[in-house]
Amino acid sequence: MKNLKYLNFERNKYFYGKLLNVEDFETEQRYMNDKRRLINRLVHGMGVVCGMNVVSVDEATISVEMGLALDFAGREIVIEKPILKKLSTIDGFANYRDEDEANNNLYLYVEYQETEKEPVHSIAARGEANSKEEFNKYQEGYHLYLSDQEPDADFVAGNLYQEVETVYQENGIRIQQITPKYLESEKEFDVIIQIEKRGQEKPISFSYRLELDGVETVKRGNSEVSFIEMDYQKASVYTITKRFRTLPVKGVKGRIRIEEKSLSIHFGEKEIRPSSKAENSFFITEKKVKQEFLDQYYKNAMEEVIGNTNMQGICLARISVLKAGETYLIGAVEAMPFRQYVYTNPLAQVMNELTLQEEEKAGKFYGLPLEKRDALVREEVPRNQIACGEAVVYLGLGGLKGQQFFTEDIVHGLGLGIVYIVLGEASDMGDTSSIVYGAQDIFEQRTHKVPLKMAAKADVTKGTFQIGLECLEDIVEQQVKIHWMAVKDKRERQILQESRTLTIQPDMANVSVRENYYFEALLQGVSNSRVFWSVKEAEGGSIDENGMYTAPNQPGVYEIMAKSMDDESLIASTYVVVRDK
Repeated sequence: MKNLKYLNFERNKYFYGKLLNVEDFETEQRYMNDKRRLINRLVHGMGVVCGMNVVSVDEATISVEMGLALDFAGREIVIEKPILKKLSTIDGFANYRDEDEANNNLYLYVEYQETEKEPVHSIAARGEANSKEEFNKYQEGYHLYLSDQEPDADFVAGNLYQEVETVYQENGIRIQQITPKYLESEKEFDVIIQIEKRGQEKPISFSYRLELDGVETVKRGNSEVSFIEMDYQKASVYTITKRFRTLPVKGVKGRIRIEEKSLSIHFGEKEIRPSSKAENSFFITEKKVKQEFLDQYYKNAMEEVIGNTNMQGICLARISVLKAGETYLIGAVEAMPFRQYVYTNPLAQVMNELTLQEEEKAGKFYGLPLEKRDALVREEVPRNQIACGEAVVYLGLGGLKGQQFFTEDIVHGLGLGIVYIVLGEASDMGDTSSIVYGAQDIFEQRTHKVPLKMAAKADVTKGTFQIGLECLEDIVEQQVKIHWMAVKDKRERQILQESRTLTIQPDMANVSVRENYYFEALLQGVSNSRVFWSVKEAEGGSIDENGMYTAPNQPGVYEIMAKSMDDESLIASTYVVVRDK
């Protein structure tokens, strides 16, 4: 049954005397299969339901355990007994060459497969003229194969709520930048930079700068990204975390992009400066992130699932291979690297209960109901009351007298409320051009490039504004640069006066054993900003005077505590979950 498009459904209508032929029986099977598979895909999803774990048996052999999975079309894939295979005998291995981009990673996939079986004699065979045989049955099964390509983003659950952009991928390394897809206004979030070594033997380092739109840094220097491999314990994958905060805007798209020509990479002593246009975008919403995600999912799920008919297997493992000539060695096997799992109802219920218990424990510690704890606002870094920038307005092939042009929403960064905006036209696109503000015809020698009127329209509910232009004459110029300055109305500024408080960021952390993680103490109304750090459990690891936590060898949930040096009655706590790597 190779049908990948389920709609529209048809089933047989039976009546006495009806002559049934092959097409009728195929319609009967197709109707039942398609209905079941549609429910599988839309209700249960795609991925491994249970089993199918992949382990290395020796330097050349892997084992795949028995298990059940649902593929992208809702078809059931069953491995009925464990499989033992040499890597070189699996389809796709022959396509892997050691000169391929210094990439030593292979991906093991499983896909649905059906084969014809049980040949029988047929008096009406439709095959070759001398053939009198047809196959009596279809055998449903599976097909294992290897590829050097990762799964398509559409088939990885993490991409439903994360934006993953590749900064650089060559010379045996890959640098990716990961942000959430949906963010709440005026909330902190993490940007994760993931560095994966895929065959590059030399130590690497790199740096680049970030341009921010709709967000701001929480710590000075967070817009600078740098990595030196020699400063880390040797691994195949490294991660860097940078914390940012969304501006007080609503219903707009924010962006974090790499500044042009700022990327520099070192391979040992060799430096390269590749061009990268990586840009992470996200939607800043006034709703809770979970609600926004659910709204978008319910809106688009049917179209994305039914419309995607590209063949795609389920990635069971990432296998690092050391290959030289005709020989190879299996370095490491990472099972389910893209977390392509199906959450069954019992499993989802248990996970929900555990999450509620963790949240309840954290909420009780703070002595506040969860809804009030979520609304707690700490002392804000003073925001600028003046902002400025440039906007290039594209006029196409030119404009006619009276024709109007408008920019998209521009985030001024001063928050919600009333702002005053001043616009000026640059005489050319360079940095040394003169700028004319106000009425252009006052100057005897006209210095502006394009004769036009300008206006700005501020949206006080979003924290954005638009620039509108109108041509005063027919023009041939294709673009014009507008300088803008926005000033916050002081009457709109609200200063939150809070009592003496101490909180710890983040509320809860997840780390691996022996991993380091930085906690930050946030004090308000206290002159001395230093705190005493401690770990409540004796076996829970250690934390230094700067808040740098080192996880123990033993997995578990441990409590991190901070006490103000200025006021010992100010105590805060958070929890860290330590897991096996």
